[in-house]
Amino acid sequence: MKEFNFYSPGTLEELIAVLDDTGGRLVAGGTDLIPRMRRGLVSSDHLIDVGRISDLHFIREQYGQIVIGALTTHQELVDSTLLQVTLPSLVQAAATVGCCQTRCRGTLGGNIANASPAADTIPPLLTAGASVHLAHCCGERTIALDEFLVGPGITSLKRGEFIHSISYSILSGSWGTAFQKLGLRSGMAISVANAAALIVLDAGGKIAAARLALGSVAPTVVVSASAEAVLLGQDPTPELMRSAAQACLTDIDPISDVRATKDYRKHAATVLARRVLETSVVQARRRKSV
Repeated sequence: MKEFNFYSPGTLEELIAVLDDTGGRLVAGGTDLIPRMRRGLVSSDHLIDVGRISDLHFIREQYGQIVIGALTTHQELVDSTLLQVTLPSLVQAAATVGCCQTRCRGTLGGNIANASPAADTIPPLLTAGASVHLAHCCGERTIALDEFLVGPGITSLKRGEFIHSISYSILSGSWGTAFQKLGLRSGMAISVANAAALIVLDAGGKIAAARLALGSVAPTVVVSASAEAVLLGQDPTPELMRSAAQACLTDIDPISDVRATKDYRKHAATVLARRVLETSVVQARRRKSV
């Protein structure tokens, strides 16, 4: 690992000043960045540790939305009763990230900034229509999560910008969400494929809104517009869920690598898609009956 200058700002103001001056690379939990630096895959002359900045560490309800600070760890996502109630698929996803030590160090902001197509927290957030709130020396800007993710390891972050928080609107009525992943082993595995779904039912029990997001099957986590087109306005039957799962093949473009072949990922995507859609429908019907 090459030598670098190390900074540890304690406030947002200090972070903004250091980042504007150096254009350095941020490190939060370091669960991804540090191993990559050791392997020589990433280098930077300036490393900025943001772990001491308490203003980036929170989960709160605000004006009909849930807002999550960038430094919130995966374990804190799992333990949050607010998230368990408002977006259980995100809790499910966070619980699959690495081992206990990794979940207690790795952060949501870091997971999003890495922009891995296999990231587990991104699909649930995409189904919820999440936004990313960015800060820099000249102010702030908000961008939809799907626009923030540009390619493998590539985001729309500009020089001097950092992720402040992530937000999504609180759902009401009859809705359900679910997340599942497939790895090469039962724990601490990078996803061969993953999927998250969100279903909203209208008063008549038909599908009023639907989102299906799939990871590790395209250059970025992808939201399947084709599946949504199949689902909207329809009765949520098992046959419809299978049709929607097949339709998602139109929107994905997996590769073959050391973890799986392209064809296996296509098959896995349809299976996971059907499962999360069916689970979401079950949850939505339960809320409708209450």
